[in-house]
Amino acid sequence: MASTRTNSFREQVTSPTSTICADDMADDPSKSPLNDPEKSATSLASQKQLSTLRKGLQVSLLRISCCRCSTSVCYQLGADLGFSPAALQWVLSAYTLTFAAFLLISGRLSDIFHPKPVFVAGFLVIGLLSIPIAASVNPIMVIVLRAFQGIGAAMNVPSAVAMISMSFPDREERSRAYAVYGAFGAIGNCLGSIIGGVISSQTSWRWVFYVIAMLVIPFALVSWFILPTHTNHIAEERKNLDWPGVFSLTIGLILFVFAVSQASWKSPGIIAPLVLSIVMFGAFLLIEHIVKDPALPSRTWTNKNFTPLFFYAWSIYWWVFASELQLVQIFVDLWNFSSLSAAVRCLPLGISGGATSLLTGYIASKLPRRVLLVGAQVLMVVGATLFALADDPSKYWSHIVTGMVLGTAGVSLGYVGCTIVVMEDVREGEEGVVSAVMYTAYQVGATLGFAGNRHFYYTWSE
Repeated sequence: MASTRTNSFREQVTSPTSTICADDMADDPSKSPLNDPEKSATSLASQKQLSTLRKGLQVSLLRISCCRCSTSVCYQLGADLGFSPAALQWVLSAYTLTFAAFLLISGRLSDIFHPKPVFVAGFLVIGLLSIPIAASVNPIMVIVLRAFQGIGAAMNVPSAVAMISMSFPDREERSRAYAVYGAFGAIGNCLGSIIGGVISSQTSWRWVFYVIAMLVIPFALVSWFILPTHTNHIAEERKNLDWPGVFSLTIGLILFVFAVSQASWKSPGIIAPLVLSIVMFGAFLLIEHIVKDPALPSRTWTNKNFTPLFFYAWSIYWWVFASELQLVQIFVDLWNFSSLSAAVRCLPLGISGGATSLLTGYIASKLPRRVLLVGAQVLMVVGATLFALADDPSKYWSHIVTGMVLGTAGVSLGYVGCTIVVMEDVREGEEGVVSAVMYTAYQVGATLGFAGNRHFYYTWSE
């Protein structure tokens, strides 16, 4: 038994992906404040207070980093620049496509170097690219820049989740951190839609992106000083991004997202990319078995609960993205509301999602995980059913608002529960890759939700 423990400790110390925190220096007796009896109590108390404040700032910064263009802003953008109905969806899909495709690369970079520089770089990409997007003069320019902005967002998410995992070693505290992270996302999406609707209706959609730039760039610079400082000790020969594997997976994801994002699924031009994406996924799996240092090691799938929750995660963003897009289309196109009015009417999505995410953080440790995950699915089904029964504006409060509250409560339960269950048992050194793969699953669900909504919308319109 002693030999096993010694070997386990040696493996952790010499692991090329192990992360050594600056706070670990406290294990060195010569550097511990406890060696100074007169200063120990004051020093430890001040460190604890600073740590609590800093952790709160860290979670806040980590969650406000992702920028998603609201559907109501997209409508005004499309009308101003002359987007066709088919091209307008690419303002959202181009972002989603690159976001999903580059998550694994970003997660790998986070595990190799450290999440902090990856996060800050992605944050800056989002802010800086908002400026030329605001100055765009044609549809192609917007779509291309939004695609590059999606890469910046992809750099944010795995690094953010990995830093939460590193900064909150206590299981209950980490659960609350993930809940706050999810709540900030729900509230941020809601406020973003409202503020974006107000700004675009009073000035122009361009000022939405200018405001994003003015807020995000300073926050990106501040985050470098607030986020935790760690040092990765990695052997030079292990600094390998597994370019063949990353390339094959990225191409496969791009082809897959492109194929399912098209309005007409019967077109022969859709079959070819879909088949090629399956071939590239197969090539990726083969490469991962051959290369010495794979981007997605086979052992990753053996993390507790990881494989079943990878597929479970599809449903979460599927519901929220499809529902938001469909509701805006109903409000604007069918019920003839303004873009601002449509955004305001979607307010319960963010309020319910934020409140439920915060609540989930406190009850997650007290409830069986199955209750969280199954309950989430039930609530989303009830919400979607209520939307389907709302065939008249008079049913907004009775059906749509109730459906928003119940459905987004399910989304929050599912998102927070899924993230907690996966990340609480992840192996040390695999936080970035695991979070990247999970968020790839979320984005696959979002893409399928977009595609399904658009397919049935065009079918109904015809």
